Amino acid sequence: MKLSLCLPVLFRPGIFQRAGIRIVVSFLLSTIGLSVGIAQTSSQPDPFNQVSGPEFSAVVKAVSQNDYDLALKLSSDLRRDAIKTRNRELQSEVIATIKEVNRLKREFHKLGSVYELMQKSKDPEACRTIGNFYCLDKGDWQAGLKLLTKSDSPDLQATAAADLKRPVTPEEQAKLADAWWKVAEKEKGVTRKAYLLRGRYWYLLARPRLPAIECVDRNKKLLQIPLSSDKIVIWNQHNGEYANHGTDECIVTLLYQGKSVWRQVVRVPWKPDAPAYRVIRPPNVRFDQIKVDITKYLKKGGGLGEIEVFDGTINLVQNSSAFAKEYHGNERTFHPSNVIDGDKSGATGFWLLNRQHTGWVAIDLVNQLEQP
Repeated sequence: MKLSLCLPVLFRPGIFQRAGIRIVVSFLLSTIGLSVGIAQTSSQPDPFNQVSGPEFSAVVKAVSQNDYDLALKLSSDLRRDAIKTRNRELQSEVIATIKEVNRLKREFHKLGSVYELMQKSKDPEACRTIGNFYCLDKGDWQAGLKLLTKSDSPDLQATAAADLKRPVTPEEQAKLADAWWKVAEKEKGVTRKAYLLRGRYWYLLARPRLPAIECVDRNKKLLQIPLSSDKIVIWNQHNGEYANHGTDECIVTLLYQGKSVWRQVVRVPWKPDAPAYRVIRPPNVRFDQIKVDITKYLKKGGGLGEIEVFDGTINLVQNSSAFAKEYHGNERTFHPSNVIDGDKSGATGFWLLNRQHTGWVAIDLVNQLEQP
């Protein structure tokens, strides 16, 4: 059972109002003791760790070991295979990977003496520098946070240590969010933004289970965190063994305060028995919502398996709110929240439109919304 309060969605005009979106009353939820969050455990991978397809697993492993020459060789092998099989999507991703590995190689070379100092003496300043490199550049937060616990900043040490414990209660998660936002105040540039996004992740995880009064100031903080993306991944679905649904074409739109700031028509690959996806590289624009309109579907109807929106290695839509024009038969199995559940198989955990319908799904990255 979920309690919601039906209110006009004043901040989202037009079609979003017709979707019947409801603003969740966090105070009521916490008062009756309903928990809608998912507990984190130390055995789970870090939520900010770099995520790549199985084709790139060997490349990612080489990068994690700072063996950039091997990573480049493996990437070149992948590129040859992609050319042979005429896989344009993979070719594009391999080229982007080669550019990124070369960048990481250059950055690591610059930090050579600092890395040696960190290894030999565990120098606090060196631990901080290399820890940030692991987190921000390599997307290896598990390793990076461990180094940050030995940094030259007591506040950063305590925050990283608390993060490694993967708090499970909303109170602890909100406290950790505040701690990340505090250490972010002393930073600039990409480091500041990464710390802000780390705090945002923990707060969004805690928010549905917090009293409303504890969300007021933190919600204001969310509005101050600029969001942008350098990669969007649209994952198709195929309805498991039936292989009778899928998306052929869609329009991807980024919005800020209810207005479109960028859009692109996208053809989405489809496979009857395996995951398929399309990678999009949007411009550097600020947004707070992404909307995907399915304009052409395959066979009996359209739907999507997952939507990922990355800023570097950070998937911004984690713990956000997804809602849609409709979902198949109003069955929870096909609810729009499935597009941010982490299941990219295409066979399970997908959002599905009603048969032979076009329609849209959207993700709000700031406001807490709930679609029954």
